[in-house]
Amino acid sequence: MIRNLAIWACALAATAIAASAQGAGVKKKPAPADTSMTLPGDKGGKTLESITVEGEDRVRVQFQRPPLDLDLDPSAAPGLDWDSFFTVLAPESFDFFAPLCTRSSVERAPYAPRPWLDEFRAGPVARFRPAVSGVEAWKLEVADSRGNTVAKFDGTGSPPKEIAWDGKTATSESARADLTYSYVLHAVDKAGNKRSFVGDAFEIPPHIDASAGETSMAFAVGLDSGSVPEAYLMEAASRINDVGSALGPVRVEVNAPTFAAAKSIADDVVAALRSHIRGDDARVSSTTQVDTGGGERASIVIRWGAASREQKN
Repeated sequence: MIRNLAIWACALAATAIAASAQGAGVKKKPAPADTSMTLPGDKGGKTLESITVEGEDRVRVQFQRPPLDLDLDPSAAPGLDWDSFFTVLAPESFDFFAPLCTRSSVERAPYAPRPWLDEFRAGPVARFRPAVSGVEAWKLEVADSRGNTVAKFDGTGSPPKEIAWDGKTATSESARADLTYSYVLHAVDKAGNKRSFVGDAFEIPPHIDASAGETSMAFAVGLDSGSVPEAYLMEAASRINDVGSALGPVRVEVNAPTFAAAKSIADDVVAALRSHIRGDDARVSSTTQVDTGGGERASIVIRWGAASREQKN
C-alpha cells in the first residue's frame, strides 16, 4: 500500500511540472477591444433612414423634405377679389390726411419760407467818410484789385460826411463779390493844391439789389471750401418763392478762375434752387465765365425778374 501511495505522488508531481512548463512557453491571448462605437474613416458606414454615417471623420446628415402641397386658388387670393381700386382706397378704409399731417409736423416743406435767414445786405455795400474840409472840389474813385475804376463820386466844396456805394459799377452792373476793392479821395483846395487820400481795402459782403424790375443776389465763395453755403441758397430760394411772379426765369451767373470750378459751382447752385423753388426745372439756367486772374474765389450772382425774363427770351 505504501508503494501505491508513492507511485500516485510521483505521477501527481510529474503532471504539475508538465503543466508549469507548458504555461511558461505559451503567451496568453488578450481579450478583443470593444469596437462597437468606432468606425474607421476609410470604411463605409451604415445608412439609418435620413442619417448616413461614413466613418468617424465624416458625418453626413440628409433630412428628407416633405412634399409641398399648396391648395390655393389665385383668383380668390386676398387682394385680387376686389371690385375696383375705389374699394381699396375708399375714405372709410384708408386715411390720406393723417400720415401727411404727422409728417408735416417733423419735416419742413421744401418751398416753405425761411424768414430767419438774413445773410444778404440790402442797400449800400460800402460807406466812405472823407474827413477833409476847406476844399474847392473833390473826387472819390472806387477801384478793384486789378486797378480798374468801378465807381466815381465827385462834387464841389467840402465832400459830404458820408458817401454810400450801392455796389453798382459805371455800367450799372453788380460789382464782383470775389474781388478786393479800395478807394482814393482826390481834393483840390482854393489855391489849386491837390491832395490824395488812399483808403483801406475792403470786400463786398453778400448783398441783394432790387431795381428796374429785377432782383439780384451777389456773393463770393472760396474755391477751397468745396461748396456754396446752404444758408445763401435757402435764402435765395425763399426770396424767389416770395415774389409775385414765382414762375419767372431764374439765371445763375458764375465767374471763377477755371472752367471746371465755374461749372461745378453753377451745377450745385442750379440743383439746389430747382429743389426748393416752385415751378418747372427749366426756369433755372446758368452761365459761366472764366477769369484766370480772379484769385482763389468765385463770384456768384442769382437774378430773377423782368430783366432776367427779357434776357432769356
